[in-house]
Amino acid sequence: MVSKPSISKPGVRKSTLSEDRTSTILRSVSEKEGFHFYRAVGEPTGETAVSLADFAKKMKYVNVRSVNFHFYRKDFETWIRDVIGDAELALRISRIRVDLQGEALRNEIMRIVKVRIDKLKAAQP
Repeated sequence: MVSKPSISKPGVRKSTLSEDRTSTILRSVSEKEGFHFYRAVGEPTGETAVSLADFAKKMKYVNVRSVNFHFYRKDFETWIRDVIGDAELALRISRIRVDLQGEALRNEIMRIVKVRIDKLKAAQP
């Protein structure tokens, strides 16, 4: 019996995230470890995100000054990489055009985070 060669679609990569890694990334962290939104140095908004899902939810309505402030300081990507543990998502955030601001920036961050959350959830059993 002759076996057929394995055919893979170009540009399609299988996720290499383990179930444990996916669960770690999607988990909730403590309030202390959460992402604390600020409008500027010394001007907290009072909002804290404790998971990627919570981050996406709060990004919808947090003051747009906060979005601009944190993006240019690289706070989002740092928290996502160092606390949440998702280097791939942090890299995607870092690749957002630096000239985006305001609602366009907010929408792009939310889009990237939601796509990642959906991909992670789909990888779970």
